[in-house]
Amino acid sequence: MPEHLYRDAGTGQIVTEEYALENPTTTVKETIELSDQDREDLAKLDDGVTAVPDPTYHPVLQVWREILKPARDELDSKITPQWASRIVQSYQDVGYNDMPAMRDRYYGKILELLDILETEIASDDECLNYSTPEEDVLENRAHYFNLLRDWQLQFLRWELSWDCTDPHAGVELAAVSEVHKAFFGQTGVTQYLENIKLELTPADQDELAAALEELRGEQ
Repeated sequence: MPEHLYRDAGTGQIVTEEYALENPTTTVKETIELSDQDREDLAKLDDGVTAVPDPTYHPVLQVWREILKPARDELDSKITPQWASRIVQSYQDVGYNDMPAMRDRYYGKILELLDILETEIASDDECLNYSTPEEDVLENRAHYFNLLRDWQLQFLRWELSWDCTDPHAGVELAAVSEVHKAFFGQTGVTQYLENIKLELTPADQDELAAALEELRGEQ
């Protein structure tokens, strides 16, 4: 009988459903026929024993894509009481009746950022073929900088286009805030760059600041 299995997108480690609900941007849901070994792994998790992680290295670009792809299915997913309660408690201008719009805007924005990622991946046939963190940061450094820049530019576009008179202004602001946390927060997807020790130089920082300032000047 098919069942749902949840894995950490970075390590491949099996995690509990509770963990997956609390960390939707860093876990991947799979619908599979569970083997006896999978059932043993899940039982170990219930007993507080950590499952053995997958030792295969995947470039951060690939990890990001796997984390973000489920957003397509989430657009049609049922809104859970836990998620709705957390959002309502976090944003005073958002109510339970706003949840469908919140879901659509939240996952819609993630899909926009996924499109940017997939365009970057498509520009280089070799970018997903590196097997160590050292190779990943050396060969894909330009891709990571491009994505950090282009993602931040997209957040700025959303900010500049925000209209306080829009009936859904509060929902829009909440969606942008939640997506920003999912990407740039303490547990956001960009934290995976710490695994490859990516560092931006002062020149990189200047280029990023210039790109953001240029977009502001166009408005």
